[in-house]
Amino acid sequence: MGAVAVGLLVEEQRGEIAEAWRRAVANELGGEEAIGFAIGPLLRELSLALRGDAPPGRAARAADGLLRCGVLVRSGAPPARVAREFKLLHRALWDTLRRAGRIVAIDERRAADEWLDEALAAALERLDRVRMRIDLLERGPAVIAPAREGGLATPPPGSLRPPPLPSQRTAATPPPLPGAVAAPWQPGD
Repeated sequence: MGAVAVGLLVEEQRGEIAEAWRRAVANELGGEEAIGFAIGPLLRELSLALRGDAPPGRAARAADGLLRCGVLVRSGAPPARVAREFKLLHRALWDTLRRAGRIVAIDERRAADEWLDEALAAALERLDRVRMRIDLLERGPAVIAPAREGGLATPPPGSLRPPPLPSQRTAATPPPLPGAVAAPWQPGD
């Protein structure tokens, strides 16, 4: 049995592997799953990678699947929790295949383990990038005063005066309407 056969077995047993992983996380770790949304896609990408069945256009970018799965990891999860859940995924994968009566040699097993280790590394790198962005947003950008031309110092705020108000002019009278008859009385009568 080669890596392709292991990929087919993973695809065939994907639901059982995911269920075994969920039970192990609930029993051993408890709490909210860190990679719960990523389990299905992780197993699918693992199967594709082992079988070599990457869709056209994606074959050149093997890390694409890892990045897509890394996005599904809960960003607030502690890195230690993510690592422990990946450990349980390794265990669930091999226990499920063993219970199904499948014997996998160590060299075929190595390819799957290495892929899962790369997935763990990609997830942890993404968590690190997300945390750095959050830290930057919480601290806020540094405020730098704009440079003044001519090297003039900015006067203190109390000494600044607002610009003068526009001068008040007398109200202008509108022109007479065309064809209007003059009033029979004179102004001032």
